[in-house]
Amino acid sequence: MNNTVPFPEQKRRDDNEQPATSPPPTGWQRFADRAVDWAGDRIEEILDAPTYGWRGMATWLKALIILTGSALVLWAAWWGITALISAVHAAEWQSQGTGLIATMHQPVWDYLQTHTAELPVSATTAYTAWQLFGAASFIASWWLRATGARLTWALWGASTTGMIWADSPASGRTLAAGLAALTWAAASTLALRGLTLRPSSFVHVHNDVQSPPVHVRPDIHLPKPVVERVEINGRELRPADRDN
Repeated sequence: MNNTVPFPEQKRRDDNEQPATSPPPTGWQRFADRAVDWAGDRIEEILDAPTYGWRGMATWLKALIILTGSALVLWAAWWGITALISAVHAAEWQSQGTGLIATMHQPVWDYLQTHTAELPVSATTAYTAWQLFGAASFIASWWLRATGARLTWALWGASTTGMIWADSPASGRTLAAGLAALTWAAASTLALRGLTLRPSSFVHVHNDVQSPPVHVRPDIHLPKPVVERVEINGRELRPADRDN
């Protein structure tokens, strides 16, 4: 009984026959693969941002956060300026009470109304800008102690006093300008805190002492030779022989 199982007949491959290969990817497939890889890398950077913090965060994330924050700040500033201008439009300039505030701000308002008639800017916008410059320079001078902010504060106070002097009634011009100067000086105690007019002294000590030159003289001390034994032709020379 023959139990051998014949091997299945294998198809002989021609040596010149090339193995079947997949068609090369098209341009769209390569673009899609790169886009998927790029999106995956960006998602990974976003997920790793809380772990690495601001220093280890990806640069594009930092730029996005800074741009978004700047846009929000600009939007809030624009909204605040618009609201302030609207409030100035609706304000009643004939203030009640002691009249000290009206004595100082009413001449400024009248001055701006008079001198902005032929300018593109309205008196309300100019008055709002005057208030913003004063508040911003005061806060920056008091908090940051910046030189530029302190110069702005000084110019703002001088220009305010000048406008009050120019548009106040002639009989009360000196008093109105004096009140403005005193108020500005009192506010300057906070805005100009830490500012001193004492000249700063700098003492520089120049030590021109030169060290003397060092000369090295090497001295070698050798002990005197000691003759313990002298031999001549293998014969030891004794002291008696040395004398002879």
